[in-house]
Amino acid sequence: MKLVYLVAALVLSLLPVQLHAQETHWPLDEGVKSPHKALSVPSNLSPVSESLTAMLNAGGTVISSYVATSGPVVTLRLRETYLICLLQGVNPATDQTVATSECYALN
Repeated sequence: MKLVYLVAALVLSLLPVQLHAQETHWPLDEGVKSPHKALSVPSNLSPVSESLTAMLNAGGTVISSYVATSGPVVTLRLRETYLICLLQGVNPATDQTVATSECYALN
């Protein structure tokens, strides 16, 4: 009988629990007054006229990547410059027949 309770407790502990009252969003919304909210300060975001492919072939190193709603986003380092690149794949619905990258230098 104890085994049944243990199995039930294990199954229940694996189910996702939604705690809406404690749910946090990042970054914190504008207007939120919290010591954990960073100030919005101007930052450098300079367009780069090289493709992600060219920068990787020149020795760039991928630091991180993830898939956003608009497509993959890659952060890389090329020498002393950190860059963020937004990738747009082929999409026949929009007549985009070649994958492209839109990159910006962060420093």
